[in-house]
Amino acid sequence: MTLRLIRRASAALSPLLLLVALAPPTFARADGAPPAAAAVNPQTDAARAWNFAASDIAVDPNIVFGVLPNGMKYALLRNTTPKGSVVMRLRFDVGSFAEADDQRGLAHFLEHMAFNGSTHVPEGEMVKLLERKGLAFGADTNASTGFDETIYKLDLPDASDDLIDTGLMLMRETASELTIDPAAVDRERGVIQSERRAGDNYQRRNTLDHFAFLAPGMTIADRFPIGTEAVIRTATAARIRDLYDRYYRPERATLVMVGDFDPAAVAAKIEARFSDWAGRGPAGPDPDIGTIDYARPSAADDFVDPAVADTVTLAMFKPWVEEADTRAKRARSLAESVGEAIVGRRLSKIALREDSPIVGGSFSEAAGWKVFDQITLSAVAKEGAWREALAILEQEYRRAVEHGFTQAEVDEQVAIRRTALRNAVAGVDTRRSTTLADTLVKAAKGDFVFVRPETSQALFEQVAPTLSAAAVADAFRGRVAGMSAPLARVTSKTAIEGGTDAILADLRASQQVAVAPPAEAATAAFAYQHFGTPGTVVADDRVEDLGIRRVRFANHVMLNIKRTDFQKDRVYLSVRVDGGDLLATRDDPTKVALAGSLSLGGLAAHSLDELRSILAGRTVSPSFGSGTDAFGGSALTSAEDFALQAELMAAFVTHPGYRADGLALIRRYLPQQYAANDATAAAVLARDAAGIVADDDPRAQTPPLDRLMTLDWSQLEPAIADSLAHGAIEIGVVGDIDEQAAIDAIAATFGALPDRRAGFDPRTEARVRHFATDRSERTLIHKGPAEQAELRVYWPARDDSDLAEAMRLNLLARVMQLELVEELRERLGETYSPGAGASLSDEYPGFGYLVAAGNVDFKDLATTRAAIFAIAKALRDTPVDADMLDRARRPLVEAMTKARRENSYWLAYVAEATSRADRLDRSRNGIAEVEAATPAELQALARRYLVDDKALVIRAMSDKAGS
Repeated sequence: MTLRLIRRASAALSPLLLLVALAPPTFARADGAPPAAAAVNPQTDAARAWNFAASDIAVDPNIVFGVLPNGMKYALLRNTTPKGSVVMRLRFDVGSFAEADDQRGLAHFLEHMAFNGSTHVPEGEMVKLLERKGLAFGADTNASTGFDETIYKLDLPDASDDLIDTGLMLMRETASELTIDPAAVDRERGVIQSERRAGDNYQRRNTLDHFAFLAPGMTIADRFPIGTEAVIRTATAARIRDLYDRYYRPERATLVMVGDFDPAAVAAKIEARFSDWAGRGPAGPDPDIGTIDYARPSAADDFVDPAVADTVTLAMFKPWVEEADTRAKRARSLAESVGEAIVGRRLSKIALREDSPIVGGSFSEAAGWKVFDQITLSAVAKEGAWREALAILEQEYRRAVEHGFTQAEVDEQVAIRRTALRNAVAGVDTRRSTTLADTLVKAAKGDFVFVRPETSQALFEQVAPTLSAAAVADAFRGRVAGMSAPLARVTSKTAIEGGTDAILADLRASQQVAVAPPAEAATAAFAYQHFGTPGTVVADDRVEDLGIRRVRFANHVMLNIKRTDFQKDRVYLSVRVDGGDLLATRDDPTKVALAGSLSLGGLAAHSLDELRSILAGRTVSPSFGSGTDAFGGSALTSAEDFALQAELMAAFVTHPGYRADGLALIRRYLPQQYAANDATAAAVLARDAAGIVADDDPRAQTPPLDRLMTLDWSQLEPAIADSLAHGAIEIGVVGDIDEQAAIDAIAATFGALPDRRAGFDPRTEARVRHFATDRSERTLIHKGPAEQAELRVYWPARDDSDLAEAMRLNLLARVMQLELVEELRERLGETYSPGAGASLSDEYPGFGYLVAAGNVDFKDLATTRAAIFAIAKALRDTPVDADMLDRARRPLVEAMTKARRENSYWLAYVAEATSRADRLDRSRNGIAEVEAATPAELQALARRYLVDDKALVIRAMSDKAGS
């Protein structure tokens, strides 16, 4: 949670508007094209309520905007990606800012109560009702509370009238019918305390300190949505209802629906369901959240914690000014954003220098709840190098203000934006419903007009020719004009000598240093466009039922292609080069550890920084690393840039750079990453649990930092040279691309390489991995708060080679997850998010496990442990009842069905469609196996695997526990 979570507007309607009946909606033109510029936006009640009536930018004509007589707004958009689904969002213009001192945390508490009983849905039944209809709690059913808004979310797996009606009914129950029963409130306290406890870490303390320093005159730091322990423990149902009645009102509500439905029919459903909704009692006022002291002189703050990354920020403020979303504003904002991005790019370039004191840097802006306008320069520093980082931020900011930018820098940013807009227009008909819905929810604040990508592209192209270096410099200077004196903040693992006085003195010293103009720099041409004579296809067949084409070139390179229409003009390219982490050994477990960061080493002819400039404006990414059994990676590109992406990835195989600047960046970054490895229960488990479960196999353990800091490219290069030069290569292509174009691009790159080995080395000995033989309970110690603890119970299982059993084990884990939620969350109130899962390896024969977990208070470890084992016993002793099985199965089947509409799902299969063709049966038969599973089969699996004396218990607790 940062200042990027901004409040731009309260969308309360005029009292006069509430007296006006809803005007008939205007539907899209038959051709779906945006209206002409002169046709701008209609002066309707809905247009005024959504705050786009006065804009000279044409709103997306395909959206049905509405406002009911009671003031509730809605927006409906028919969208068929993914097909047959519906996304619902209900936003309330209220968050933690509206709380009184004795209500701190109750806006979030109220969000929880929406799932705990209403007039027509008894406590505990809402989630079960949705699970029976195929929605998984968390994935498809969720909510969030911020400083100024609360949003309820439903992702419906189908667009049937029954499911849409159910979704609307539940949203209406949330809006006006919550019972907020005192007993239910008491039962939920432990769950919310668990959520608060889990987030009580160095990151939250850092953020609170950050807000308190930057905005001492505002209520931000005192109104974190999670609230206080005292209020959560003692708040009455009446105080929660006070917030509910005053702020859950139609004039503060916006309903957004995007999906595969008829907008006219759904508009009628909304009017029927919500038109009689009226607020109860007096309405709550917009909260007074304070303001910023814009005359405040420069000041400094330090935050010290052993787990925190060394960072430096410079923040500046000026008053926020309300301004309509117009063509003129967007033109100015484009020029400003180009300047801001250039400053960020300069910081990134500095971070990539071999001797740089920083790991990364950025320039960002935020509009704070219609109070302030903020800019921030940030850098993650090399450990102990905060002074150097502070000077870089301060001087790069002044360099931009005093000397502006080069035309090459401007052109690079313009190219990046042009490509992004081109891609958006190409994919306009396959935009994701979730993305559209979430953007519409943001538009409900009234700060911007929701437009089609073609409109944004046209506006951009009108302005782009005017973006000279001088024009961008002028816009940037105008953007930062009137900003307050900079506020410097440093986070450090150890106390800063001299404290804040030293920080402020260094800031002032830097301000006295003269800055030179930026140097002009030419962009080189990409050096790797010719790999030899294009390869010849020697084999070509199809897996007809899955739509996968398999090609083999004369040099043995394998290519698998699946053309889809899920995302217009989006193409995934996967490269797998035999080798990967399996080259590591027990004696040398870090032998190829640096391979995961190969792309940071650039290419022989280009550094990573040079590649970023060369590739600017192209949908191409320098992504190349290491996986369990292969080097390579995957990238999302376009049909137009597919050939360049293939050239880039082939260049990483043939000419990896092993550059010193990349290695230096890794060595600056690692200490920052490792510092937090023992800061929380989750962190120590992430660090140590995998190694314990894998019988202390050193290849599964987190390596010591001092060992990683000694690694060098010179050690890696000979370890992977044979794989890169001769190892089998398999290419996967999934997306909207002509098959022949894909074949030609791979033929000219990977197909043109010298002969490779025909198949992947099975590396049988390297694939030996065992579950822990020592089942004694383990305790890991973290350095967080005393009450923070986590318990995990692991049971050895098997690999995933038997599809029928693998699917049933996943279903069994789903059942266990539901049982854990009902016992640990709903009945005992001990944990916010208990979990269960099945991890069945496809890389290590025979290796896999089932796991149950809960993040709990230290004092509840014993009861949580007992509850988990009791659930396992019940699953062994009694067949799963039909309703529980249905609630576990339906969301799993829906998730698997929905996944098949995504390119990322198919890439996992297509990437190995030749070398591991047997795994294609998983796609063919996985859903059927889940649907065929019986209670008796799940009970048999529980008896086989969920055995008490086979379990391994790992608990993580604080070094302060019991003290």
